[in-house]
Amino acid sequence: MKKIIKNTLLLLLFSNALMAQCSKSSTVWQFKLQNSTSIEQFFLDNAQCQKSFYPHLNRAQKIYFDTVLYPNNLNLKAYKNRWKAMRLDDKTFFKTFTFFNNYFTTHHAKVTSSEFSCFQKQRGFAQRVSQNNFYHELSKRGMLHDVSYLYPLIRWAYVHNGVDMQLSRERVRKAEQTFGIRKGQVGNNEQFARFVALFDEEYDSVASSLASSLNISKMKAYKLLLIITYLESRGNIFALSTTGAFGPTQLTLHYYMMYGEPNKPFSVKGSLIKLANKFVHYHHIGKSLDSSVIAYKSGSLSKCQNSQNSSDVDCRYYNDYKRYMAEMSNMNSKSAISRHLSGKSYFSKNLNSLNRHKNSYDLKHYEPYQYAVLKGNTLANKAQQSQYLNGGYFNSLGKMKRSEIYELQKQFGVRNIGVISDKKVCY
Repeated sequence: MKKIIKNTLLLLLFSNALMAQCSKSSTVWQFKLQNSTSIEQFFLDNAQCQKSFYPHLNRAQKIYFDTVLYPNNLNLKAYKNRWKAMRLDDKTFFKTFTFFNNYFTTHHAKVTSSEFSCFQKQRGFAQRVSQNNFYHELSKRGMLHDVSYLYPLIRWAYVHNGVDMQLSRERVRKAEQTFGIRKGQVGNNEQFARFVALFDEEYDSVASSLASSLNISKMKAYKLLLIITYLESRGNIFALSTTGAFGPTQLTLHYYMMYGEPNKPFSVKGSLIKLANKFVHYHHIGKSLDSSVIAYKSGSLSKCQNSQNSSDVDCRYYNDYKRYMAEMSNMNSKSAISRHLSGKSYFSKNLNSLNRHKNSYDLKHYEPYQYAVLKGNTLANKAQQSQYLNGGYFNSLGKMKRSEIYELQKQFGVRNIGVISDKKVCY
């Protein structure tokens, strides 16, 4: 019995010593992977041993590693920050990488007293506090870098013309340093094939919801999301444009933060949902899928129609989208679609079983907030008085998700239920 205990202790000591170094044993690395809380945590905990553990990863694990670190050659700081970005939830991400919140540090002193009064009402302050005390109170409550809490200030920075562009340049510079981003770098065909196979669960989920909302086939919705990602980033999760668009769908930060619940720009599912919600909105106001695509790219719902401006960069984008849709019209296999766009396909069941952090939210969670403007005596028994940011009052039901207002409009009619963005409302 003593001999068994002695041998067991020796084995444990030997194993611990082996694991403390950069082992060359596949058994050791797979054991550590299986006992990590997540694959992201494993990559973080063993950052110093990348060259040692990489050969012992299975194919699915290597695909995740390569996809997140593209285009590689990162310093240790950037390597760790990328895995943190993949692991953290939205709220913790913005508290960790506080330079994304430079609205607060740069412009809080310029907010007027009346605007501060609105912000305090929105955030449930029972009594008005001074400007300096307001930020002190946020700090005391641990909310100084809580993006949801700072939403009014973020909104303020955006609606004051020109302010956000100054802040954007600073965010771009710091993001390059923090995550080892090469500005303007999109993925290649290899990266895109890895990316769409790795995040198949995310694409499948969002495509299903989008198809239902637009009344189109799930495969058409899937192709739409895939083509947009291909045109925007080629699957580079940490893509960054010179103008400050982040992530695989290249949305600007104010869109990630302002339209509905803020989401981190490197969340593939969060980015796809924000993209999908744009198309749902365009569809609701009676616009076609084609005009919605060019609006997503250029901001105009009429640009590039009837073959006009064919040499314009936005129109080339639009025409590429239409060409890919036409070429893949009869394709119903994800592998075939991947090969058509990139020449490669990496779909496998093992990718879906990776113990990686996954975003569980749906379209409604990230929907924009709005206010229903109740006209006449519509819902008078439930109405409450709301105030515009610049003064004046109207009857509403309080802040709501956009789809909830759509349902009210169906029930009571557009003439009786107006809609206004919460960017213009005090409370």
